Amino acid sequence: METFQKNLFLRVISGFVGVVGFLFFLILGGIPFKLLVIVVATLGLVEYFNLVKNMGFRPFKFQTIVASIILTYFASNLNFIETTLVVFLVLFLLFLLSIPIYYNSGRGMEDGAISIYGFLYLSIPSALLVNLRNMGLEYVLFVVFITWINDIFAFFIGRFFGRKKLAPIISPNKTWEGFIGGLVFCIIFGIAYAHVYKFPLIKYAIFSAILSITGTLGDLIESVIKREAKVKDSGIFLLGHGGVLDRVDSLIVNIPVYFILISVFT
Repeated sequence: METFQKNLFLRVISGFVGVVGFLFFLILGGIPFKLLVIVVATLGLVEYFNLVKNMGFRPFKFQTIVASIILTYFASNLNFIETTLVVFLVLFLLFLLSIPIYYNSGRGMEDGAISIYGFLYLSIPSALLVNLRNMGLEYVLFVVFITWINDIFAFFIGRFFGRKKLAPIISPNKTWEGFIGGLVFCIIFGIAYAHVYKFPLIKYAIFSAILSITGTLGDLIESVIKREAKVKDSGIFLLGHGGVLDRVDSLIVNIPVYFILISVFT
């Protein structure tokens, strides 16, 4: 119990510093926020490359990072979808045409595929986050806060009241009680947030429930990757929190889901 309290204290302090820093750049917006997202996405890609390397793959690191930076930098462009498609196609062709050159060095088709997955997994959500900030501060705050609330309440309710395992093979500490607790508090927050910003109440209650579910799945996705790589944490960049991917795993999924929801249903 003492160890848990010490770890919790460390997580709270470092988490608080991280949240304040993130909100500072988020409120600034523009180039400073874009640069922050690029840095976080790059660190996340580095962690991802290390994880898949443990699985025996040899990803194309430089090309993927450069493509990620380009896409995120131009994310607020009015032709966002076209820009994304062009960057993705260039990256895909680059990997494809590189296979004959790199084959003798031990790289194969699967290394290109793993690299493309990393690009889709991290770069697309990062670019969409910048795009959401360009749409308005309230959109980014919603998806970030709803994800944090789900993580926090699922953790504490699961820790103190959890009995039934949600996914024992993937993540033994997750429970159905924690999942339901996170879901309920997300809906409550979503309704309150919608009331403050004059968003449709019913619609945002549904959005909140969906993001609670997809956020949990995002956490489980990263847990599967770590299990495949046979590691406990994705990295050591964040004091008390493991790696970058350990902190943004739910956001990675929730950002594109929320972007789709507001694009289709608003």
